[in-house]
Amino acid sequence: MNEYLQELKNQDQAVRHAVGDIDWEIVSKEDTERRMKVTEILKNGEVRSAEDFYNAALIFQHGPSVDDIQLAYSLARISSLLNPDDKDTSWLCAAAWDRHMEYRKRPQWYGTQFTEQDNSEEFELYEIDETAVSDAERIASGVPTLSESKADALTIRQKILDGIL
Repeated sequence: MNEYLQELKNQDQAVRHAVGDIDWEIVSKEDTERRMKVTEILKNGEVRSAEDFYNAALIFQHGPSVDDIQLAYSLARISSLLNPDDKDTSWLCAAAWDRHMEYRKRPQWYGTQFTEQDNSEEFELYEIDETAVSDAERIASGVPTLSESKADALTIRQKILDGIL
């Protein structure tokens, strides 16, 4: 396992789980720096284990571009091929795919992405193709069923405020 990459992933997660107000402008700058560091690690061939690919994917999952999300998905898929029983990696594959679809303005498949309703504090699932995958496939990917995700939309605002998402 690449310990430096693990530390970058820990930093990525720590800022998102901080107590209190999160300054997303600062987080965005830190995220950019982390993605640049991970890009160098990738270029140097220092991503080798399933955990390395997962850590790199999670960092790119927070990127602002379609290219970032495509890379997150690709890295997560490699991690899942190396460690097919890891539920966190399965979930990240689904979340990266959904975010990729959202960034391309297409319906998501798994139901991992939420959007705010007209600047209110209410959230709903981003548009979803309910026929793309079954609830059994969602569960196998570590994702809640579609009805559970719809119910989660009711509490998503508090999770964001608490820094969980």
